[in-house]
Amino acid sequence: MKTVNLLGRHLPIFLLAIFGGTALIVCNPGYFWDDWVWLFQSPADSIRIGKELGVFWGGYLTNAINALAYPSLALRAVALITWLISGAAICFVLRRTNQISRREAVELFLIYAAAHIVPIRFLTSVALYNVYIAVFWCATALLIAGRRATGMRIASAVLFFLSFYLNSLILMYGLLIALMGLEAIRHAVTVPPRAMWKRDTIAPNLKAIWKQSLAPLRVFAKDHVLFLALPFIFVIAKRLTTAKSPLYNNYNDVNRRAIIGSIGDSFTLIRPVLRDWFSTSSRTVPPLALVIACIVCFLLLRLLPKRSGRTTWKTALMQLVLGLLIFASAIYPYIVVNKTPDLTSFYDARNIMPAVAGLVLVMVALANFIDYGFAYVPFLRRYGRDLLIGYVIGASVCAGFVSGLGLWHDWFRQVATMTWLSAQSDALRNVGTFVFNDSSSKGAYRGRALINYEYTGNLVYTFGGRSRLGISLHEYNTLPPRVQVLMDPYMMHRFNFGDWKIEKPHVIVSITDGQVPLTDERVLDLVGAYLQGENWRAELLHNYYHFDLANEFIETEQRVDEMNRIAKALAAYRLEHKLYPTVPEARSGSLPTLQIDASDHMSPPVVIGDIPDLFPQYLERPDSMHPRPLNQPNYLYISNGNDYKLVYANALDQAYAKQAHPALFDPVRGGYGVWTSDARYW
Repeated sequence: MKTVNLLGRHLPIFLLAIFGGTALIVCNPGYFWDDWVWLFQSPADSIRIGKELGVFWGGYLTNAINALAYPSLALRAVALITWLISGAAICFVLRRTNQISRREAVELFLIYAAAHIVPIRFLTSVALYNVYIAVFWCATALLIAGRRATGMRIASAVLFFLSFYLNSLILMYGLLIALMGLEAIRHAVTVPPRAMWKRDTIAPNLKAIWKQSLAPLRVFAKDHVLFLALPFIFVIAKRLTTAKSPLYNNYNDVNRRAIIGSIGDSFTLIRPVLRDWFSTSSRTVPPLALVIACIVCFLLLRLLPKRSGRTTWKTALMQLVLGLLIFASAIYPYIVVNKTPDLTSFYDARNIMPAVAGLVLVMVALANFIDYGFAYVPFLRRYGRDLLIGYVIGASVCAGFVSGLGLWHDWFRQVATMTWLSAQSDALRNVGTFVFNDSSSKGAYRGRALINYEYTGNLVYTFGGRSRLGISLHEYNTLPPRVQVLMDPYMMHRFNFGDWKIEKPHVIVSITDGQVPLTDERVLDLVGAYLQGENWRAELLHNYYHFDLANEFIETEQRVDEMNRIAKALAAYRLEHKLYPTVPEARSGSLPTLQIDASDHMSPPVVIGDIPDLFPQYLERPDSMHPRPLNQPNYLYISNGNDYKLVYANALDQAYAKQAHPALFDPVRGGYGVWTSDARYW
């Protein structure tokens, strides 16, 4: 009966922490971010990519997952379950080693389960991160619980080996072995009292401590020889099973200059991470909802058994130090490969996941310190800690719930867009490039980059084949020339548009809000309709979104042909006159005239919309060759007689020209054209 009573008191807060911020995300059937990159790979490609990533079995697992009826839902469920398993294993390890009390274990698990760290941990492409982390902590639990049991030690070693495929866990493993080694020598070493530590006794004392440590360290090494060798065995095995890759060979290259400096950064990074952890909820959650959630969590925490007493300062300090060590060891490997975790980034937030255990332990330690301040105020002495922990849990639950709403809103936008485009499939049969001008109220969730990810993946799903590229208007306009992913055949195939041709027709897809705003309440109504199997797609198109199609204006091919004809005429002019056409001042025999622009570039005077003496003797003047108002498309001609540059500036299709003719893109004036070699930077 007592067990049932305890379960009843714990269950409400556990259910809220586990599902309050995650339920919406876990039941979302959509694909996001680079989920789309993996979705359309052939079984052979998946196996090859797994080997390129150094996970020789990864491709086989990917194929098995993609063969499921609902792979995204399956992986999200796995992500949630393994996240909870890792939380439980962390609490077990810390409790078994007397780092936390029973009540602190409950608090740590609740904060860990509710951790919002953006929905990155539930994306299908990142779900295995959760598995690796859970495997690591389960291995740690087995090792701590069964140090003398051969079977448990072997099982622990196997699990550690599998967890190392998330590279940052290797350094955390090193921290674990180091702490176990310190524990082994702690009882065998006699540390001199403080009075005996003087300037002239420091060296002898340290030497004596080292001599006392050698014997227990040898015993520890003998008992744990397999665990000491395990990282080296893994590195050798991974090197033997990894295939060369044009994409991943330098993916985790270490920045050697940052090896030492990053040690301090891995500790100090906890400050901005904690700031972003709490500021996310304050920025995204309505204040009233935040207050209600915190009050509910506080009341549910009051149902739990009371604490037996306050944690001592010494124990709280040890918790803080251990939390910082776990955090730093998990973060350091990412910093040295230039992948510093950033909670505000939809992409880089994934790199914080192995460090959440340390982060939450630091929160518990800080709560213990704050609790000592509460002891001086009667009300706070009784309720302060539960108010504090209730706020941490409630804020995380709310932030996770808001993230879930954002992902559903984004998925509805994807579905509405592709449903509408599918209805226009006859008119879009030959289109190669879709430029999405999304002016809807929320647009893409968290503003993440979309090139060859969601848009392209959705287009492949809707139309089939790999001949279509989807890109946002902003990215399309800001892409530099010679973008590798648009030029390299391997990269194009890898990102699902291997048959794309830039010269195929382009269309602009404009997305705006419909007559009815898609509020959070209506998003929840649509989620309910989806889960109940009702017809919800028609409502998206009729009420919440409006779409328009337009052909993109492209004149680059015509202008390029025109400039090639002009270049031939200029060559004929030079052949006859021994120099290219120039402005009259440059022919007078006086000092040449140079212009200096705002970027400190010097060049001969610019002729706008004309080439002196070339028309009509050497070529009929093209219709486009005449001066136009400033900031409109204009031909610019620059020459000192020996060299020339002809640029079509302020082109209305400059984004297309940069990718279709990257060699003709002018890095100085932002247009495209032809020039002699010495005039390139005029």
